[in-house]
Amino acid sequence: MPMNHSEKPYTLHVCTSCREPGSPREPFYQRAGHKLFQALKSEMSGTDMSDMVEIRPAECLSICPRPCGIAISSPGAWSYLFGDQQAPSSVKEIIECLALYIGADKGIMKRSERPKGLRGSILGRVPPVGGSHASV
Repeated sequence: MPMNHSEKPYTLHVCTSCREPGSPREPFYQRAGHKLFQALKSEMSGTDMSDMVEIRPAECLSICPRPCGIAISSPGAWSYLFGDQQAPSSVKEIIECLALYIGADKGIMKRSERPKGLRGSILGRVPPVGGSHASV
């Protein structure tokens, strides 16, 4: 499917329903995932990457035991799913990881190159739709 020219080529999905165990479900804006989403939107606005990365709220990434969850994706590239992210402490490393992803061939990010907080928190990666699924 061709990309609409108004769409940004990279997407950061942020699970806005993530919350710490035992924390209340309401009010929604107090959930850790919602706070992470807001912090990332704020930090990304005005950066060079803001024209390339769409930050989308995700209703649920189904990684509840490892809140907060994010996923990075782009058409034709590997997608990544991470847990254990928090606002404000994870925001700068998530943005560093986005910069690495944007510069990576087919989205392939070696563990050793990712920011420290996104090395052990990876929950999975998904090959691109179509094409070769082999990686380095």
